[in-house]
Amino acid sequence: MGSTFFTLPPQYKIQLHEEIFNLCYYSQGAFTQDVVYNLPVYLRRFYIRKLVDVRTKENEDVKKAQQEAKSSSKKPARPPTGAGKRSYR
Repeated sequence: MGSTFFTLPPQYKIQLHEEIFNLCYYSQGAFTQDVVYNLPVYLRRFYIRKLVDVRTKENEDVKKAQQEAKSSSKKPARPPTGAGKRSYR
């Protein structure tokens, strides 16, 4: 075999392609595979962190809205005063 001094370990390739897939897929087409593959590592990691931050905030906002909707739906609706009352004479 030859020297592996200038090659990256096989595990790095898996990590690289995971990052490429995640950035392309979860950015909903904002990045193409070619662009992400050729990005410097520091920029690729920057965009991945930003994407994670945005998605985390979106998830928190959705949970908050769900909790607000759930709490507002638990309050019983009171009928208007006088509604439903009949006087029989």
